[in-house]
Amino acid sequence: MLVELTDWLAAHQQWVGLAIFLISFTESLAIAGLVVPGVFLLFAVSAMAASGGMALGTAVIWAFSGAVLGDLISFFLGRHFHHNIRGFGPFRRNPQWIDGGERFFRRYGWLSVVLGRFIGPIRPVIPLVAGMFDMPVWRFVAINLLSALAWAPAYLIPGYTAGRAAQWPVPPLFWNQALSLLIGAGILIGCCLYVLKLQKRWSSLVAAACCLLSLLTLSMNQRALQIFDRTLVDSADYLRLPGAGEVQILTPEILLVAAPIIAALLLARRWNHAVLHLCALSLALFMAWAIALSGSASINALLTTILCALVVNCSRSQHFWVRSAWLLYLLPLLLMIASNVLEHRLLEPLEMLRSLLVGVSASLLACWVVERVSPMTPLATPLRWLIASWPFLAAAWVFW
Repeated sequence: MLVELTDWLAAHQQWVGLAIFLISFTESLAIAGLVVPGVFLLFAVSAMAASGGMALGTAVIWAFSGAVLGDLISFFLGRHFHHNIRGFGPFRRNPQWIDGGERFFRRYGWLSVVLGRFIGPIRPVIPLVAGMFDMPVWRFVAINLLSALAWAPAYLIPGYTAGRAAQWPVPPLFWNQALSLLIGAGILIGCCLYVLKLQKRWSSLVAAACCLLSLLTLSMNQRALQIFDRTLVDSADYLRLPGAGEVQILTPEILLVAAPIIAALLLARRWNHAVLHLCALSLALFMAWAIALSGSASINALLTTILCALVVNCSRSQHFWVRSAWLLYLLPLLLMIASNVLEHRLLEPLEMLRSLLVGVSASLLACWVVERVSPMTPLATPLRWLIASWPFLAAAWVFW
């Protein structure tokens, strides 16, 4: 049935947008989202949207609208029926669905609405549970809108990129090299998460060492990966995300985005948090000079450092997996930067990867140094959200 559905949509491209809306709606709806393979369908339909010429922004709007509406209906069902909803057929036969959602909601509170969007088994249940526990409507609506803004592109971009990639005139060795880099990235992320989850004093240092080892490996194999590098540069038009095409990000002025963050931390007397930013920027600048990064690559490394240090500051004293979820915060910004860099051919892709590794390594090393001198305490909630939203406000000003 799924094959027939995708075949029909491929032949009737005018219905792809509505299909994205309905799949996102069903994926977020209580009960239905537990049985519908929404991730697979979104991947397939977003690939069709790309091959049919639909703009990524349009596809994201369809997905965003469906996700918001599905969560709202689930929330109001829970708010209306409360615990009586346990008597409904599917939940009566499978009480573990509600039980798992309740445990997750009790543990993470309002943050569970954000995290729940990205965790398959509980995704359709969390809004229902939030309604059962009488979460304030205004708070749920605000969190629902903001989390859907992150969820929609995160779930559509892989399929959309695959759809665009199907049209690339790429040489055969490109996919072999891309797969090698993808496997290497997976191993690096897995190793870093493993050592950071141990939460030892040396965890940040070991994670930084893993990044530096990856940087060394990438530098040594840069010539062997030239096909991957050149193909992405030649295919920049296929990888472009929405935004102002005439704007170039990697200029020295973009680094001023760090000034309000550091100023806010200093005004709040969060000395070690401000020192983390300054120390990370100093280390990134030194490493960029040591490995002879170009000017644009150095700016990209410093920009990555600012974002990573911000995530470290905002996630202090939270549960490990909640801190890890802050990585999702970086994804939209990094995608916009990468798209802009490729579009204007400011950097070759491998040079951009090297600069990213420099930024992450510098942030991890700075975190290890600062924590050894004076452990960082959690930021006050208003200050945390103020500095966390600043890069997005700056990006909106630059692009639009």
